[in-house]
Amino acid sequence: MDNYVFLKEYKDLLSAQDLSEVFEVSKQTIYKEMKQGKFGIPIQIGRAYRIPKTYVLDKYFHNYK
Repeated sequence: MDNYVFLKEYKDLLSAQDLSEVFEVSKQTIYKEMKQGKFGIPIQIGRAYRIPKTYVLDKYFHNYK
């Protein structure tokens, strides 16, 4: 994982706000795509949902190292 420079400033679990910044879309779009399963199975912490950074890197940014 140290080879990944992209998303380095984010924590290991990405929030909807983090994902909206990364993909440059609204949080509502991120929540809609979470419901559609585009980010795998989100981890629920309290009322918030989080996506593992490794999932996002492997699925969407596997060419960035």
